Amino acid sequence: MLQLNKTTDGEGEKVALVIFNPNAGLRAKKGVKKLVEDKLRSLGYKADLFYLDPDFEKNIEGYNFKLVKLVVAVGGDGTVKVAGRTIIENGLDVSLALVPFGSANVIATTFGISMNPKKSIKLLGNKINTAIDVGLINKKHYFLVGLSIGYVSRVVLNTTESIKNRFGILGYLMSLLFAKIRIRKFKFEIKTQDKIFWIKGNSLVIGNTFNYFGLSPRKYINPQDGILNLYVFTNKTFFDMIRAFFYIILFQKPPKFVFTLDNEYFRVSLSRKTKACQIDGDFVDLGKDIEVEVLKQALKIIIPKNIQQ
Repeated sequence: MLQLNKTTDGEGEKVALVIFNPNAGLRAKKGVKKLVEDKLRSLGYKADLFYLDPDFEKNIEGYNFKLVKLVVAVGGDGTVKVAGRTIIENGLDVSLALVPFGSANVIATTFGISMNPKKSIKLLGNKINTAIDVGLINKKHYFLVGLSIGYVSRVVLNTTESIKNRFGILGYLMSLLFAKIRIRKFKFEIKTQDKIFWIKGNSLVIGNTFNYFGLSPRKYINPQDGILNLYVFTNKTFFDMIRAFFYIILFQKPPKFVFTLDNEYFRVSLSRKTKACQIDGDFVDLGKDIEVEVLKQALKIIIPKNIQQ
């Protein structure tokens, strides 16, 4: 249900657009909505709140963005993605504040934003922000964390909201261990501006950042360098998939089972269409030809004062 304070064209009014995911989170969200609204009110903002539910697109259509001075995402990485997309598509020159409440919260972890809602809510009044890159797929879909296709996507998509809310990132590991998803291969044709690669593998991942509770690849994936990082998993068995993950964590260039490539633009053609595609934890329906590019430092995120970027 939409809870919206109708905006006017009054001069000097500050509006904060709050995008709130009622289904995300390991903890009960009782009271968080009120804490966010109270904090914004104390800062002189008028809060317009939209729930990120099946009616979100319909409810926000026609919304007056002219008075918006701040956007707040209360939820996980999928919520942050929607908030970032909203800022970019509407040409807003505002910062995005995060109140992390998801199972992984990769963006928040990357920039040292507390998982404690009371602490992260204090950042709503912070003026320090940093610009980050945003991925764009087929000129239509945005991502802040990454895109994955194939086996890895099936693991993510098969992890239910209830499992994620109960076990957090461990829910993904449980799906990996117990779902018994068949490993199927694709032929990936990967084009950059000047090269073409043909790789046979079970999963393709393009990342903008990667940090799960401090666990990150040996090769730093920097969401501010204007570069996207591509991985193709070439393993044939489940146990070699586990080895491949460890190689990514331990080695700058994995010795086996992983093909890596860094660029600001990729065009990926699949040997067959698949529904096993996800961006920032959410399913996305893509065709066999997928164009991925980076929008350099397209989004400003409010960060703690002690984080140097």
